[in-house]
Amino acid sequence: MGARIVDRAFVLDLLNDLVATNSVNPDVGNGPGESALSNLLLERLSVVTDLEVRQQHVTGDRSNVVAVLRGSGGGRSLMLNGHMDTVGVEGMSIEPFRPVVRDGFIHGRGTCDMKSAIAAMIGAAKSLAGSESKLRGDLILSFVVDEEHMSLGITKLVEEYKADAAIVGEPTEMRIATAHKGFVWIEVETKGRAAHGSVPEKGVDAIVHAAKIVTRLNELQDKLRAHRHPLLGPPKIHTSTIQGGTHWSIVPDRCVLRLERRTVPGETTALVMKEIEELLDSIRLEDSNFKGEARKIFERPPLEISPNEPIVQTLQQTITEAIGTDQSPVGVPYWTDGAILSHSASIPTCLFGPGDISVAHSPDEYVDAEDVLQAADIYRNIAQKFCA
Repeated sequence: MGARIVDRAFVLDLLNDLVATNSVNPDVGNGPGESALSNLLLERLSVVTDLEVRQQHVTGDRSNVVAVLRGSGGGRSLMLNGHMDTVGVEGMSIEPFRPVVRDGFIHGRGTCDMKSAIAAMIGAAKSLAGSESKLRGDLILSFVVDEEHMSLGITKLVEEYKADAAIVGEPTEMRIATAHKGFVWIEVETKGRAAHGSVPEKGVDAIVHAAKIVTRLNELQDKLRAHRHPLLGPPKIHTSTIQGGTHWSIVPDRCVLRLERRTVPGETTALVMKEIEELLDSIRLEDSNFKGEARKIFERPPLEISPNEPIVQTLQQTITEAIGTDQSPVGVPYWTDGAILSHSASIPTCLFGPGDISVAHSPDEYVDAEDVLQAADIYRNIAQKFCA
């Protein structure tokens, strides 16, 4: 274990303030959005020596916050990225915006996903800004809105900002993650024929048709198991919502089934939609009354970065030095803004941050305070090595 080089009190105090600031995504948890947190970060970053800080307008009163520590020239640039929004707080077993420490763990909404990484990144940048050893390349902090919904913030960010590499501070349990899954949201609409409930044989039940699709998903999942990714495992599919019918005594003439298909690197949306069309065709062959139509609603690509990329090699070395054991790359099952940095901006991107994804979005969200502090040191060290 190396000696602490980042101001511990600063990082933990900042994390408390971030968690105490409600930034629930308005489209996910009916929250106020990120405006208050964006303003808080602007204020805290603006007093750090040598940081160029601005808000980047995204939509309405929602703005990203970007801070740049300029290098002396000739070095590689590194972006440290995090999202400011959180999911909602309904059903939480703790006070969501009143962070408390119990047995070394900080509890509150956003502690794990991912305000701890934001605090650690700012602590690292503050330490470097006050250091006599200057970086040659630029260090860019980018804190974005709307990751939990449509990723409007990161989409806007990459219109203006590029870097030679990026690290997204999602909770990876202090491991380096070089791959994550993507997803495709699919709606399947089935159509029937309405009839009075006393004579259902006169109608065609659209919900029954949707049920036929659901029963075939297990067969599709069995086929998907053959496409196992070495870090991510197999692709997956699941039902999300189902809506149909209008009244107790009417045979439903319409039903909408929503599916989510989690993709692995190498899979395309066209391939996913072909799978669904083949599933619908198999039902049509068995039932001439079946009418179903599939449409893609939204998609996001998976992420995969070569283990030979300089950012992966340098981060792996830095983590191994800090933790004391060899840290081989892993994959994570969830989606992140890292895929946008990689695909839309062609920035080699990996993930590293404190926290366990299993407690993100949970009724009692928490993070290990020591992991947050160690992450801050690692972010600082990786910047010194990569931007040299």
